[in-house]
Amino acid sequence: MPDLPPAAPDASSQSGQPLARPPAQPAALAWAHAKTELGATISAGERQEVSAINNVFNEMMRTGMDADKVFELVVTSAVALTGASGSAIALAESGKFVCRARYGSTAPPLGTRLDPSVGLSGLCVRTRHLLLCDDAQMDPRVDSALSRETGIRSISVVPLIKDGKLVGIFELLSTRAHAFDKQATETLERMSNLVVLTLSRMGELRGQTVERSARIRWWQILGLMTLAFLIGFMVSLRLGPLLFH
Repeated sequence: MPDLPPAAPDASSQSGQPLARPPAQPAALAWAHAKTELGATISAGERQEVSAINNVFNEMMRTGMDADKVFELVVTSAVALTGASGSAIALAESGKFVCRARYGSTAPPLGTRLDPSVGLSGLCVRTRHLLLCDDAQMDPRVDSALSRETGIRSISVVPLIKDGKLVGIFELLSTRAHAFDKQATETLERMSNLVVLTLSRMGELRGQTVERSARIRWWQILGLMTLAFLIGFMVSLRLGPLLFH
């Protein structure tokens, strides 16, 4: 199946170049383009992924889109598609990275703040590279004590890049060692693109809200000016004869 959009490089490449991202474009056009790239014949697993992505996209394109609901669909789908025991999205907020969505027994609680100076997630923030840990108990990049406490053995984490800026990270977690193969990592990358599209959609909706508010204010001002003119006109009709009698 063609990529949906272009997938990440081989997960075994732990310190390659930053991930290439598709050019910025409206969410609807991005998904329409992705769907045209799908082959006529796809496997059952790929069909399941396409269905999950389509469900996320449909939620994203609702008029009153709820970003948290979209993120929840993304992390839930990521776990179902990859067999992970947990998945989480952390987004940049006022210079911090905060867990905004989570699913599964090994995912961190909502609101958890990421320390970018430690762990594989922190390294992902610092390097902006997709990173894979096959066994947290043997990997020096991972806090082995935390790994034993949480039971996490495998981690795959990808940076979320929007308009060249790091806006968050998206990670898969598993209690099994060597849990994530190349296909799982590519699925993570495709789902991460949905998170970035959702953030773009949020920007579109904010822009529409600002534009709508500006129009409302304009009509309010015009209405007040018209009302003032009518009041002045009526007053002149009443007082004019008295003043110039």
